[in-house]
Amino acid sequence: MSSSISLTPTEVAPPKSTGLVMQIIIRRDLLTVHKWPIGPLLAQSAHASTAVLHKYKDHPDVQKYLEGEDGRGWEGMRKVVLEVQDENALRSVISKIDEMSNTIPYHLWIEQPENIPTALALIPNKRPKQLKKILDEHCKLFD
Repeated sequence: MSSSISLTPTEVAPPKSTGLVMQIIIRRDLLTVHKWPIGPLLAQSAHASTAVLHKYKDHPDVQKYLEGEDGRGWEGMRKVVLEVQDENALRSVISKIDEMSNTIPYHLWIEQPENIPTALALIPNKRPKQLKKILDEHCKLFD
């Protein structure tokens, strides 16, 4: 007599990591200086991350991120939300990324109709050394 073991959804093995992570960078001053409520600020990160995935949907790293190592896609998606002090700091990060030898595609979300740059999302990447240095020097974890 053989017994079968069934896994409940909480017992399913975790997806294999692709090693890819998306960085989303938000301006802290929108919360502290400009007094934006947290909800609209969080929406900016959602706008930027959705836009970058759509804009670069044919990029191999985006496709791998969306599909996942084992085909379970969204279950293995990793993101990190970072912050910079203000618009100048955000633009400085963009400049540094543009100067990289192997630049990483990104999307700068500009809130309309105000025309305010609010969030930057990079395509999923393996955080190469040049990018790590830029992010470590210019950003911190959003808290």
